[in-house]
Amino acid sequence: MRKLILLHLLLFLNIALSEVKIGYVDSQQIMTQYEGFRMAQVELEKEQKRLEGDYLILQQQVDSLYQSYQKQEFMMSEDRKKEKANEITQKERELQEFGMKKLGPQNSELVQIQNQLMQPILNTFAQACDNIGRARGFDYILDAGTGGILFALESNNITEEVLEEMNKLSTTTE
Repeated sequence: MRKLILLHLLLFLNIALSEVKIGYVDSQQIMTQYEGFRMAQVELEKEQKRLEGDYLILQQQVDSLYQSYQKQEFMMSEDRKKEKANEITQKERELQEFGMKKLGPQNSELVQIQNQLMQPILNTFAQACDNIGRARGFDYILDAGTGGILFALESNNITEEVLEEMNKLSTTTE
């Protein structure tokens, strides 16, 4: 037990006496203040509304077919009823497939558009952190926005610098 306490004490002293420079970034703040992110969000919302509009049109077609079927059901032969029921079922499948392909949570067109819009921003963010980390001699830069830090001195917050660097990088790449 004494050896374990001594080991922990030595480890603590080693960490306390070493000069590790840590900076942190609030990624949530960057997402709300970085113009490139806001522009990407606006573009993503436009695409989502477009796809949702297309989905709504298909849904209205299914509803229309179903209402038409209900109105004419009593005048149809059994074969015609089956044909119309199959047509409605096929349209419902198309609607469901469209929803998953275009608006679904995984590998949908909307997710692909989001990834295309976000990748340049993430690259700029990584480059800005790297540039500032090297220039200021940080050993680590942590992301406070994800809750990964329990304590940090405000003097180590480099969010504003990263935001400025991202804006500089954006103007030089455009």
